[in-house]
Amino acid sequence: MLDGLNPLQREAVLAPGHILLTACPGSGKTRVLAHKVAYELEKVKESKKIIVALTFTNRAAEEIKKRLLKMDVSPKNLWAGTIHSFCLEWILRPYAGYINEIKNGFVIADEYKSEELISTLKETHGFNNWTRLTTRRNCDGSFAEPNILLHDILTEYHKTLTDQKLIDFDLILYYSYKVLIDYPKIGKTLNNMFHLIAVDEYQDTQELQYAILSKIIKVPNNKTLVFMVGDKDQAIYGSLGGVAKSVQEISNQFGHIAISEYELSGNYRSSQRVIEYYRHYQSSDIIIESLCEHAHERGLITFNKNIDKDNLGKYIADIIQQNLDNGVPESEICVLAPQWWLVIPMGRKLKGLLPKVNFDAIGLSPLAKNKENIWFKVARLFLVDPSPKMYFVRGRWVVELINELESLGVIFLQDNNKKPKALLKIINSISSDKDDGLLYLEDCFNTFLVHLNIEIENHPTLELHWQYFFESSKKRLENPEFDYAKDILSFKRLFSHSSGVVVNTCHGIKGEEFHTVIAFGLLDGYIPHASDLDPIDASRKLLYVICSRSKKHLHLISEKRIRYRQQMVVSTNLRDLNYFYD
Repeated sequence: MLDGLNPLQREAVLAPGHILLTACPGSGKTRVLAHKVAYELEKVKESKKIIVALTFTNRAAEEIKKRLLKMDVSPKNLWAGTIHSFCLEWILRPYAGYINEIKNGFVIADEYKSEELISTLKETHGFNNWTRLTTRRNCDGSFAEPNILLHDILTEYHKTLTDQKLIDFDLILYYSYKVLIDYPKIGKTLNNMFHLIAVDEYQDTQELQYAILSKIIKVPNNKTLVFMVGDKDQAIYGSLGGVAKSVQEISNQFGHIAISEYELSGNYRSSQRVIEYYRHYQSSDIIIESLCEHAHERGLITFNKNIDKDNLGKYIADIIQQNLDNGVPESEICVLAPQWWLVIPMGRKLKGLLPKVNFDAIGLSPLAKNKENIWFKVARLFLVDPSPKMYFVRGRWVVELINELESLGVIFLQDNNKKPKALLKIINSISSDKDDGLLYLEDCFNTFLVHLNIEIENHPTLELHWQYFFESSKKRLENPEFDYAKDILSFKRLFSHSSGVVVNTCHGIKGEEFHTVIAFGLLDGYIPHASDLDPIDASRKLLYVICSRSKKHLHLISEKRIRYRQQMVVSTNLRDLNYFYD
């Protein structure tokens, strides 16, 4: 179980008690996290105790599960996912009856629904659509949005959510905290259930998220261990509420628990040249040494500040094709930008320029923003065909679906002791002759309900999920700006894209690594964003994260763009760096 760990990594895994581990980029943070989880799982495998792994993205949670399977460790006592998924599964769904706003059922307002509501309200109140607004709540329930002129919008937004039985991602956190405050016994119950809570990327944890964890840890006779991993130099969510707390601050908030500090410094990802480049954006004095096989390879580090935005897609496509021609796998190439609205059109453009290349790009699928909807979870089982490669993944998906259906009081397959296997068999037997993707899914969903003898009109929340799933998907498909393919083969292809070229935001690829990283939009106003309180520090950290994703090749681009009738300029930290690029 400890095979392949270096002495520092092994020490962190074996350390008893509460731990805070500082890990520089490429130092094996995910490896240590996975081995720590595996090590603690062995301790509880004969009990009902649960190991919780809180990750920043679902991709990171899936990576931990994959590593456990490779170690031949049973994930039976593991729960892994984002803090929002954790709150839904362990707090809101079991204890919704204690919260007036959701006691009669609720549906998650996906990204599309939230953006649509906020956009309409901005227009009604005379604000530009690009006006930044946060829907976060403080621990006392007040709005975290500093601009009080926007509070009327937020008041109306939350009233609309309540009227439509919706909750957004920020309300998931606030209601979870509220129920733990009002009913301390729930925190105690969870504490008794959890042997360990492992927190990945702790430096980007929001205040409300720390508070939720504290209500589980800070109980009499605490039985839950804490294992937190991160790097303050990679704290890029400050503008979104992320707080990089010190070990003493965490200890105090969690009931003055004793937390031991450990550190990882060796880098198993990047060449020394890439490391020396991104260390220009480092604030700590940790010496980072490359320990990987390609440590001394030169690779490429380029910077283009002369390309016009209209030629940008072709320029990036050429870099991708050159890498593919040199044998670099699709999944080892990443294209990223600081803002999602830059990324989505780039993903579509690259797909058009390189039609034979697979892409794992946000915005390519009309279903992408429905991920917390229960029908999205049914859809992925219909859109991802059974195969040996996907056997364990689909198995986890069907267990997640069963748990969610049962949490809604949906009764099915009552007499079956092997419900996951039986449900997968039913799903695998269902298909449709419809060519239109949404009609195909609707046909399959209806057949699915018939097979399970579920009458959807008897389950109002399930019916609301259905309504919002199809409503938002249809609106995205009908939007000419996005130009989505509507046929079922395209739906399936885009749903099975995990091996393609990644096109995402700087934040979306947090914790990941690629042979080649291509970053564009490196301009003042984007990096940092105009609203960042400390723009120089925010810019430095974003550049540090971007560049440290690269193993060998790094291509930086500050394209020529006009904004507010003025030429945008190169991001400050990048502009001020005197470096000899290839």
